[in-house]
Amino acid sequence: YPPQMSRKLLGVVLKNEKSIGMSLTGVYGLGRHLAKTVCSRLGINPTTKIKDLHPTTLQTIEKTVENEYVVDTDLRDQQKADIMRLVQMRCYRGIRHTQGLPARGQRTSTNGKTAKKIAARRVQLLGMKFVTPKKRVKQGKK
Repeated sequence: YPPQMSRKLLGVVLKNEKSIGMSLTGVYGLGRHLAKTVCSRLGINPTTKIKDLHPTTLQTIEKTVENEYVVDTDLRDQQKADIMRLVQMRCYRGIRHTQGLPARGQRTSTNGKTAKKIAARRVQLLGMKFVTPKKRVKQGKK
């Protein structure tokens, strides 16, 4: 196996000089812990460099990850479906998602800006209607 040849695993280009444990974290949904778990399950040392692995080993890693774990587009679709379920139920968290506000109890009087930016992107990706929250108007004394 030539060292200059780049290898792919689940659509992610693997760098030859990186270890397999760290390279697996490039796959959406696989963190360091899960990558180490996959390596130990297959009896591969997580510090082994990509260039030292046989192509059939990479194929077994790919098959194991695809069959055992929810990763990449399947995970994204599952997350999208979960959010859409909350929105359709019109529960508190679903309403917060449509309004683009934090859904887990964070304060919004000063620090809601990041959540609003993320929500605007999320609304575009999910294709749902963006509902702006109503501003409260203070009533003066008569």
